[in-house]
Amino acid sequence: MRSKTSSFNKEIIKQDFRNVGWISIIYFLGLFFIVPMQLFMEFGRDEPRIIDDRGLFGGIFAYELQSLFLIVMPVLMAVFLFRYLHVKGASDFAHSFPMKRGKLFHHHILSGIILLILPILLNYLVLMITAGITDVADYYTIGNASYWLWLFTTMSLLIFLAGVFVGTLTGISAVQGVLTFILLFLPVGLYGLIAFHLTAYIKGYSGDMVLDRSLQYFSPLVDLLEYRNYGPEKVSVPVEILSLFIYGGIAILFYFASVWLYKKRPLEAAGRALAVRALNPVFILGVTFCFALFGGMYFSVAQNTYSWMITGYFIGGTFGYAAASMLLQKTWRVFNFKNLKGWLGYGAAAGVLIAAIPLLWQNYESYVPEQNEVEKVYISSGYWEYQQLADQDLKIPYITSETAIQSTINLHEKLIKVSDPLKRGEDYFFFAYQLKDGSEVYRQYRIDEEKVRNERKTVYETEEYKSIQYPVFELKSSEINQVFLHSYSGGEDLYDPERISRFMEILKQDLEQLTYEEMIAPRGLNSGVTFTVDGTRDNPYYVQLYPSYERSMEWLKEEGLYDQVMIQPKDIQRAEVYRWPKDQDYLNSRARFIYDQMERDEVEPLEVMDHEQIDSLLRAQAHKEEGAYIVAFYFDKNDPEPYEVLSFDKGDAPDFIKEHFE
Repeated sequence: MRSKTSSFNKEIIKQDFRNVGWISIIYFLGLFFIVPMQLFMEFGRDEPRIIDDRGLFGGIFAYELQSLFLIVMPVLMAVFLFRYLHVKGASDFAHSFPMKRGKLFHHHILSGIILLILPILLNYLVLMITAGITDVADYYTIGNASYWLWLFTTMSLLIFLAGVFVGTLTGISAVQGVLTFILLFLPVGLYGLIAFHLTAYIKGYSGDMVLDRSLQYFSPLVDLLEYRNYGPEKVSVPVEILSLFIYGGIAILFYFASVWLYKKRPLEAAGRALAVRALNPVFILGVTFCFALFGGMYFSVAQNTYSWMITGYFIGGTFGYAAASMLLQKTWRVFNFKNLKGWLGYGAAAGVLIAAIPLLWQNYESYVPEQNEVEKVYISSGYWEYQQLADQDLKIPYITSETAIQSTINLHEKLIKVSDPLKRGEDYFFFAYQLKDGSEVYRQYRIDEEKVRNERKTVYETEEYKSIQYPVFELKSSEINQVFLHSYSGGEDLYDPERISRFMEILKQDLEQLTYEEMIAPRGLNSGVTFTVDGTRDNPYYVQLYPSYERSMEWLKEEGLYDQVMIQPKDIQRAEVYRWPKDQDYLNSRARFIYDQMERDEVEPLEVMDHEQIDSLLRAQAHKEEGAYIVAFYFDKNDPEPYEVLSFDKGDAPDFIKEHFE
């Protein structure tokens, strides 16, 4: 009777356990000390720490440190488990066994999976047993722990199989480790670089919004560190459920690709940077393209011109091509005619790819919705203001009237005409259209306000826009726990509901009456108004209170709060006045930047210490980009930095300033 030989070779598994079992032990101990042990120590605390709703992903269990083990251990497992592929003697020995290549590969894969899942499973069992014998509801739930098990298992397998896939591509273990991280980060890095260049080439493209909303979907490692309301209990945890299924599918693809490459891989590939020579051109082109984009971004940020951006493409692409060639040829002597021809070819291909990106977006630049297509539109000075409202589940104040929508469209059309993506100004304009067909349109521009002043003024002076500019309009007095009025010299709290209600009524009247000029360049030094709502001050209702708010100033005087809340001349230690320089090509035209530059140039200012003269200086304006004089206010003689920098036009300046400089 023929004896049947088992396809399972337990000796290979045992040998793997002896060789790389230490990685599994470190993985277990790392997670154990961060999670279960931390839980046990919490039980012994006299005063338990504040618990957040993220459970095992929260601050008590140092999720960031857990993530470090989750990212590093599977890569180490892949590198050490398949190191024999990268050492010629070990490779020859391993493949001399009377066993097919595929079977040998599957034994190592099985070892790796067991050694990675076992530490996670053991820690999960400790957590479950603990939950069975004591109350852990303040720290985690069964659902939270089960999601932790699912996430750690899926991500460990994904990163491990990505490492195995890279290991079959290369012949050097160090390169395997580096390329595994590059593979897992490459999509997000490439996406970020392309988004930056689209922002530099395409009018209206908002790189801020695109990166914020989708960056995590281009790298599982970034996704691991992003908190959103995912999971079975809708609390803030990393990686949404759909992504976990996708990552599981990608891990399976890595597995099949690795099996195929392993069977095709020549034994003599040990020691080569890339085991599959057919991939050499793809590798060189990819490295050249990425470095060209990076070089273009570097020089664009530094010089802000297309000529320097193209110079960056050339320098970055050349460096990338040389580095890729040195890695593949394992020598630094790559500067020869053969590589020069290759550099020209790859440089041309990378240049075509970079040039083609903006050409695909020409219709995007010119599109503006018609007024009858728009249901409502939001406009603000940047994407982050819009996103802050969405993140805090606050009502977004849209413009809905036909007149205001048309004014917004007029501003949008003017921005398309006069804006230049690379010549960025000081002011941001962000549009979020909700169209009647249910679609959404987002655009963002950066330009100096003076180029669209008339169109912007028309929008800003509408009642609807003021609700956007000042979210406090949406805040009801009954929702406020406390109002804190504060300035450099002190502050006062309001707790009484009647006083709060009266102050809110007066403040909103002042805000409703603001002109465009008062909104963009208010006069005087401001005080702050912070609102505590639902027990927290972390909200968007903060308002700056200026001396020009007549009703509010009158109310403060009636309540005896004016001297404590608003800055007085006696609070100011001294002021310095400079003539605003003409014909100076500064990178930034704000008064504060010009002041810093003149101080570095040791320009002699007019020093003012008389309180009456300082009082007249408090009529100066904020946020101006041009003027006749710059005024810096100092509150503390020991502080070399001014508290605030304002400016005067020539017609508004006090006589003693004009007389001094003329």
